[in-house]
Amino acid sequence: MVDATSREVVSDRRDLAGEVVSGRRDLAGRGVAGHLIVARGGEQDGPVDRTLSPGELLDPRHEVVPFHGRVDELAELARWRDGDDACSVLLLHGPAGVGKTRLARHFAAGSDVLVVDDADLVDHLDPRHPRVLLVARTTGWWWSAHRQRAADRGCHTADLAVTAHPDEHETSFATACAHFAYALGLPIPTTPPPDVPTLHDLHLAALTAVHGSPVEPPPTRGRLAEDALAVTLLDDRISPHRTPEALELLLRAAGRLPHARRRAEELFTTHPDLADTATGATLRILAEWPAPARAIARRVFDDPRFHGDPLPAILTRTLARDAEDRLERAELHGLLAARAALASLHEEALAAAREEVALYRELAEEDPTEHRPALADALGDLSLRCMAVGRPEDALTASREAVELCRVVAAEDHDCTPQLAGALDRLSRRYAALGRRDEALTAIDEAADLYHDLAQAHPKLFRVDLAKVTDQRLGLARGDQ
Repeated sequence: MVDATSREVVSDRRDLAGEVVSGRRDLAGRGVAGHLIVARGGEQDGPVDRTLSPGELLDPRHEVVPFHGRVDELAELARWRDGDDACSVLLLHGPAGVGKTRLARHFAAGSDVLVVDDADLVDHLDPRHPRVLLVARTTGWWWSAHRQRAADRGCHTADLAVTAHPDEHETSFATACAHFAYALGLPIPTTPPPDVPTLHDLHLAALTAVHGSPVEPPPTRGRLAEDALAVTLLDDRISPHRTPEALELLLRAAGRLPHARRRAEELFTTHPDLADTATGATLRILAEWPAPARAIARRVFDDPRFHGDPLPAILTRTLARDAEDRLERAELHGLLAARAALASLHEEALAAAREEVALYRELAEEDPTEHRPALADALGDLSLRCMAVGRPEDALTASREAVELCRVVAAEDHDCTPQLAGALDRLSRRYAALGRRDEALTAIDEAADLYHDLAQAHPKLFRVDLAKVTDQRLGLARGDQ
């Protein structure tokens, strides 16, 4: 295992074409590690100067078993590579062991395509390259955040699912048996191909048929390491290691294997302080599970490592789904909208804001006095989220309703007048965004009058607000907006 205090471990493998870098890096310089395999030009590793161990024969980087098949996927990848977009990112995703890495490396060989493997484990992914091929097991919000950030830079994004090809398994098994036997100097077995779900499982079965147990000594990374760990954890007396790398390995295995998930949930629920040790990639998996999510939530929300990361939003989404009380769900969806927006998850923030409004509508129908102010605030939040995704008409509709609600609330309780003034200010901005200057002036005039009276009564509280809306009004009067 890599030492927990290590800042960077990188192993270089070079051949005639260039280099492949694989390892664990702190991409942001903040102690948050993630797996990274980057292949510029997709170079393949050259011959090694030693005999590979049985376990290493399964490593796709060594290409012991030649790549074959995947005709449709290669054609789709070629269309993406040769497209007209100046900048494009493609996510290649599928279950562990399905053959994503082999496909990506084979496709990118000899080209200018940049390949990032285990991209879902990289905490701050910002590749600036004309063609970037990401490889990951999952899509989810990490990919959505990257996709929306890429779109903000004018970069095209797409994804391609990699699935198992059972029709190729007979040929793949026979080919793997032949090449493993040649590499080990052993006879080719006559074992029939097993019924297994992925290419990795098929190659593992082929290697076992040739050699026997292929995992001596146990590996420290990748799918085989997860399998070895899962076998170890079948004994409940064994406690998983608690270094950042070991916790990440545990959670990757837990994503595939129920008993490993049970151990991971028990570990973090009992010891939530492990959230301070775990990487963002580890916690993004754990954040999807209600019990440990509740246990680690406060530590994650207070951790500056994850400001701007999708992790706080993912945690909040899990808490909101698990909340039984409707008011709590409404409040959590408001928090979810804000945290999703901070992670550049603008569409997800909009969906959360809509759910928040829907919940507060139900509550306000049952008790208008208690919940109408919160509904007005939720509509103001929805207006902001609509603007963030380029829907100004929807934003205006939400702002108008917020103002009408605030009028009712302020008429019933004068202490809510600042809420009405703020809603009018936002309404003015929505009109201005649509070029409706006269209506924007009308709204800002009313907001300025309200803030004027408030500033006279409470100058320390409202002097700054009055100055802001006064500047806004002057700008509109001059035609600046």
